[in-house]
Amino acid sequence: MRRYHLQYEIEELGIKELLPAYLKPNLEASDLVTGVCFASGGSGYDPLTSILEGSMSLSGQLDLFKEYIVKVKGLVGDERAKFILANSLFIVVAGSSDISNTYRTRSLLYDLPSYSDLLLNSASTFLTELNELGARRIAVFSAPPIGCLPFQRTVGGGIQKKCAPRPNNLAQLFNTKLSNLLRSINRNFPSSRNVFVNVYDPLLEIILNYQKYGNQSLN
Repeated sequence: MRRYHLQYEIEELGIKELLPAYLKPNLEASDLVTGVCFASGGSGYDPLTSILEGSMSLSGQLDLFKEYIVKVKGLVGDERAKFILANSLFIVVAGSSDISNTYRTRSLLYDLPSYSDLLLNSASTFLTELNELGARRIAVFSAPPIGCLPFQRTVGGGIQKKCAPRPNNLAQLFNTKLSNLLRSINRNFPSSRNVFVNVYDPLLEIILNYQKYGNQSLN
């Protein structure tokens, strides 16, 4: 989960100006019941990603969430804690570091379909457990067009430095599977709403038609 995405969204929703980190040393009790952030920049669905990036894995973030639930129950009681979990918005943003960085390490062992399956299996485990722990409103962001990042365009975009097709193909493949996964999870948890947030297409539209959006250069 990426923290910098969340700050804008929380402020836009009018919940609070700043979403504090759960591990913040002087975190107040009021912050626990109004929302905290468990994200660790550089983590991903692939367990190897957090090792390479030196970040906390998704399983580690889930462990913190379980600890958080115990604390909230201690503050407001079991029933109120269940209500808070069921009515909170959970935002999951992952996959970029997997596709941009870790796949280069994995590419000798995995082709695009098999690596997207690896990511999907991890996402399934994570999201299923999140639902089992009481989350009911979960927004899961798609992978963006990673191949359009400057580094990816430099190493894989040819002499014209166009968007690199391989990472973009992987992102699209994973996004299709992720969207289908969320529909399956919703069937397994009828009271939950796991929503796929497609950021790939609008971002690619802006990148490919940058002049239409007031930019003079793609660089």
